[in-house]
Amino acid sequence: MDDFEAETSRRNPVFCALVNAPLDLDRDDLGHPAHPGLWERLIGDRRPVDQRGLHCPDCRAARGARAWMYVFERQGLRIAAHHNPYRRPSGGSDVCEAYRERYVRAAESAGHTAEVGVVDANGRRRTDVLVTGAGGQRYGFEAQLSYLSAATARSRDAAARADGITAVWHTVDPRSPLIDEVHWTRTDDLPAAAVRAERDLLVRGGVRALTLELCDRMPTPCPTRRQGSCGRRHARWGPRPRQFDDLVRDIAAGSCVPLTVRAGRGVHRFWASVEDREAFLDSGGTLVPADEADADAVDRAPAAHRSTASGPRSHSHSRRDTRCVVDRADRADRAARRQRRFAALPARDSGEAIWVPEPTAAPARILRPEIAPVRREVCSAGHGPACGRGARLYPGGWFCEEHRLGAARA
Repeated sequence: MDDFEAETSRRNPVFCALVNAPLDLDRDDLGHPAHPGLWERLIGDRRPVDQRGLHCPDCRAARGARAWMYVFERQGLRIAAHHNPYRRPSGGSDVCEAYRERYVRAAESAGHTAEVGVVDANGRRRTDVLVTGAGGQRYGFEAQLSYLSAATARSRDAAARADGITAVWHTVDPRSPLIDEVHWTRTDDLPAAAVRAERDLLVRGGVRALTLELCDRMPTPCPTRRQGSCGRRHARWGPRPRQFDDLVRDIAAGSCVPLTVRAGRGVHRFWASVEDREAFLDSGGTLVPADEADADAVDRAPAAHRSTASGPRSHSHSRRDTRCVVDRADRADRAARRQRRFAALPARDSGEAIWVPEPTAAPARILRPEIAPVRREVCSAGHGPACGRGARLYPGGWFCEEHRLGAARA
């Protein structure tokens, strides 16, 4: 992924060496009808920025040096931005790159195709690793190691879903806001060398296995009634650690699927096997539709973030002077603030099981045999109603002559 300077709201002028002339970003053909498809060719160019042939004419006139540029499209607006060649990738970027390499290696080892840094047709969304799995289903594996708000994660997840891509979000922090807001996985926070190494990498969160427990045999009170037992089975989704490569292959093969389950007032998103999903549905469990879950998430979001979660916001594009010098100190300060926001968050991945307290359909309440009262000198033997004949007291209770032999054998 290219390291770019922060985006600017101004439509900067841009000179294209491919046509040896400036580009008019307001025109569909960029002012060069003799070069059809020029815009698609420019935004699809994934070479290093200094090899794409785009530079700033203002900087060239003012300083006599080329300031390389790149182009992109946002909310239907074509924008040209300056590239910062002095920004070095951070350690987090190296770890992200290591995860991308491991995604590709795991998917291709099972015969699936994987592409890195795939940009959609409008240039608005980029997928870290796009894997085409069984049946042509597409999965977008996103290694999100830096801070990302819940509203932004939901918005990006919905955009991928609209394009027919099932997003698989990954984090290394149990406090990440994207946990349970999107379908996620979590590993330990390891250096890039450990992620790249040919060794097991354990997924500790985001994958669960189903257990249907009979309420009468549970050591705790009924999750629904909060006391006693109801005689039914309850669904328990417990954590299921998996090996990273195995999980990637299972997701691409379609044998591990995303589930959204409501438990009490909360909505939980995780990955589970197809067999567990079918067993959950067969036992009377229900899954939350994506639209309903998104609506609940927007309702829970603070008012300041609802416009972001519900749809794109309108931006006013004020004209500002072109800036070719990057304020690295300000950018570093923003990164430090993001880290402080992470540190202040409570743990969202607690590692505890999820109980679905609503009773499932199977089985119905267990009926216990009726126990007849014991009466003096009356035989209490027999299945169902007691014998009722006159009886003598034996070590096992009051029995008549007919039933005392059976009681002695028992």
